[in-house]
Amino acid sequence: MYTEFKKGNYSLVSKQSLQYLNGREPEKDPRIFFLYVSTEENWSNLKLRVGKEVSPNFRYSVHYWNAIYLFMERALVFGESDLLVEWGKEFQKSGKQSPKYNDALLLYGFGLLDLKNDSEAKKIFSEIESNSPSKQILSQLEEMKTVTK
Repeated sequence: MYTEFKKGNYSLVSKQSLQYLNGREPEKDPRIFFLYVSTEENWSNLKLRVGKEVSPNFRYSVHYWNAIYLFMERALVFGESDLLVEWGKEFQKSGKQSPKYNDALLLYGFGLLDLKNDSEAKKIFSEIESNSPSKQILSQLEEMKTVTK
């Protein structure tokens, strides 16, 4: 599947990865979940799939959390702040091992701001600052903070 992904055959990868995820094996490979999230074009189908707990081992995988971050980016594009908050909470609770942790918290904070929950957003922004964020995240954080003043 990864070879097909690199070739740009996204619809095939989406179809094959979904078949795998729907299979009977109790333990699934979170990398396949990542490929699915990366390639599924139908937003409604993606929301349904991400909303399911696919496999018990996923929450311990960096690949799973990277997929959730991609999902959060799409939620931002579609203006679904409630999903940013829902998955931001999950990320905050269980996704600390992900390299995208601060990025996901930034999206979480944006969702909170969009839903007019400025005080909770400020708490999230403070957490980001305490995590030694990259210069890019700090820059984005400063822009977000100006919105809350």
